[in-house]
Order: sequence, then structure tokens, then C-alpha cells
Amino acid sequence: MTNNDRSDSSGTTPDTTANLPEQQELGELTPAMERRNGVLFFCSYVLIYLAAPVTYIGIVQAALCDKLGASYAVASLPASLHLLGGLGPLVCSWLIPYRLERATVVWSYGISTAVLAAVGTTLLIPFSNAVRIAALLAQGLIQGVSNSVAHAFGFQCLRRGTTTPGRARIFGIAFGFTPLAAVVGSLGAQFVLNQGLTFLEYPLDFAFLYAIGVPCMATVAFLSSRYQLVPVKEKEQRPPLLPYLRRSVGAFFSSRPLALTWIAYVLWYFSLSSMPNLSLYTRVAMGREPKEFSGLVMALRFGFKSVAGFLLGFLALRRGIRSPVTTTVLLVGAGIAWAWLVPGYGYLLSFGLLGAGELGGAYLPNYVVSISPAAEGARNMSVMALAPLASSVAPATHGALTDGFGFAASFGFAIATILASLWLVFRLPVIRPAKPKG
Repeated sequence: MTNNDRSDSSGTTPDTTANLPEQQELGELTPAMERRNGVLFFCSYVLIYLAAPVTYIGIVQAALCDKLGASYAVASLPASLHLLGGLGPLVCSWLIPYRLERATVVWSYGISTAVLAAVGTTLLIPFSNAVRIAALLAQGLIQGVSNSVAHAFGFQCLRRGTTTPGRARIFGIAFGFTPLAAVVGSLGAQFVLNQGLTFLEYPLDFAFLYAIGVPCMATVAFLSSRYQLVPVKEKEQRPPLLPYLRRSVGAFFSSRPLALTWIAYVLWYFSLSSMPNLSLYTRVAMGREPKEFSGLVMALRFGFKSVAGFLLGFLALRRGIRSPVTTTVLLVGAGIAWAWLVPGYGYLLSFGLLGAGELGGAYLPNYVVSISPAAEGARNMSVMALAPLASSVAPATHGALTDGFGFAASFGFAIATILASLWLVFRLPVIRPAKPKG
């Protein structure tokens, strides 16, 4: 339970302003530590975004599967398998002591590095299309675990190394500037995939993208080892795994704000997971092959994310931590509606709107970690990571709906789930961090 688990008899939630748990817990946190951790977070995301074509499972993998002869459903499977990794953080939160939370982030990014190297190798060696598709599916699953663990424990490191206002400023700066690195990486990927480097013929063009991702992720693993964290007292005894899982999930869902946020996160993911399938809609909307626009799609996705990063950080500081959550949900809905209604080149703008709305993947978890005590941060973030697991069928569902009933069925399903997510978000408490004294 959190200190903010309160609602009135009408079912609406009050405006809560100064009772975040961390205000009593982070007395040892210094401004120098917060600045250092912010710089490390910023630099890490520059590199993650630079390698976005291969670190963000979905669009490029769908285009590659399509090139390898896969159906719409199979082309969406890497994204579905990626979401299955959500169980990893909960098991890790039981197994890993607080003193090793930072090391867990390092190892997670290290595993992602190794996976990128392995997939790139299958594209360099003349394997069959079936083997290469299997490698892409394995990438989705393994990186699903490693990325979800890195995400959950990375946010816990920020929880132990920054304040709520500090995170709002860090997010505003980081997600305002670092997506520009993804724009550079994505436009570079578009150049490569359109045979801008004539000596990189298919599949060497895709292999080149993976080769760029390997040193980027290796450096992120190193940077993650430099976070400075406020110590948290270890538990004297950890319960057996199954009782721990039951207790963790039960405690999480006994809090109304946490439960509502989790369900809204699942529905948000269901809608956002239409993106790989949406990229294949290029063939219908524009009469062109998806590969021809994969890089441009990624550039629009992250260019809009950059602009939204500044706006959402400002909203978090001025209007509270629920405001950017609401905005990201609205942006995802707008992106799907735009793709459905606007034909031709204008349809590509939908990826910009979806990219901006994709920052819900930062602000929904930030809402949870901000209302959680430090000792429960990793556990609550791990339960939050079950939301992508619960929505792991979404990308394949969108592909199957398209195979069976056409793209309109996928769009309609995505609109319905995002509207349900928005309704739940509006029922969350509006929490504004207390202004610092003096």
C-alpha cells in the first residue's frame, strides 16, 4: 500500500500534493548525486536511441521478417515475444538483494548486447530464412526479459538516486534531447536499407544495423555501473518464491491507484502494440514496400518523441505526475486514428504521434515508482512489468486480425483499448510533489 491510496465515496480521486514516500526516505541523497545520475541516464539513452532500429523491437524486425517471407502474424511475433519478458523483473526482485540492483541493470544490458551480436551473425552467415526468422523470434523473447529487467531496475536506481522533481527535470531533458539520437540512427538506417551504401546488399544492410547496436549497448552497460544510490536496508529474510509472488501481487493490487495504473498500462500497450502491424500498412496506404520507409518511420517516431519529451517534463513539474500519463495515452489514440483516416504520405504522421505517446512507457512506471516506498520500488516496478507480459499477445493479435479481417479490424481494436485506458487514467489521483523548502 502507498500513502496515496485514498479515494472519496464517489469513486473519484482527490488531488494529493505532498505525501510522496521518498520525501521521508532520501535524506542521504545529495544534489551532486542527483546530477551525476541524471547525466548517466541521459548518456545511456543517447546510445539506446542511436541503436533504436535494433533495440526497439518491432518495426525493423517486422520489415525484416516480411522480407524473409513471413506472414503478417509472424512478422509481428518478435514484438509479442518481447512483451513476454515481463515475468523476469518480478523473479529478479525476489532473488536480488538491494545492494545488487545496480549490477542487475549492468548484466541486463550486457545480455542485450550479446543478443544483438548473435542476430547480426545469423545475417552475415548464409543461414536459411527459417533460421533467421527463428533468430529474430529469439531476440524478441530474450531481449524481452533483459530489457524489462533493465527497465524495472533502472527506474529503481533512479528512485534511489533522484527525487520526484529531479526525475521530472531529468525526464524532460533526457526525453527532449535523446530521441534526436534515434532520429539520426533511424535516418541512417533508412539510408542503409535503401542501398545508400551500395556494398551493403541485403541482408548485409540489416546486419550493419545490428553491428551498430552492439557497441552502443555495451557502453550503456558500463555507464549503468556508475550510478550512485542511497542505501536501502536489506530484508532479514526473503520468503520462498511462490509466497513472495503472491504477496507482491496481492500488495500491489490492494492499492487502488497502483491497480488502476497497471490495468491502464496493459490497455495502453495493447494499442501501442499495433505499431509493427501499422508499419506493414504502408503497402496499403502508400502502395510501397514497408522496408522502403522503415527508417523514416523510426525517424518520425523519435523526432516527435523528442518534442513531446520537453512538453511532458514541463507538465510533470507544473501539473503533477499524472498529467504526462494522460497526455501520452491521448497521443497514442490520436496516432491510431490518424493512420486509419489519412491516406498517402500523410499517413506517416501517425508514427510521430505514436512515438510521442510511447513515452507512456516512462511516465506510467514513473507514476508507480513515485508513489512507492523505496523498499517496495523494485517490487512494485516488477509487478508493473507484468503489464507488458499480459499484453504480449497484442502484436500478434493485431497481425491475426489483419490476416483475417483486414487492417480496419486492427485499428478498431486499438481505438477501443486506448479509450478504456484513458478512462482509467482519469480516475488516478493527481499528485504534485511538494515544493522544496527555502
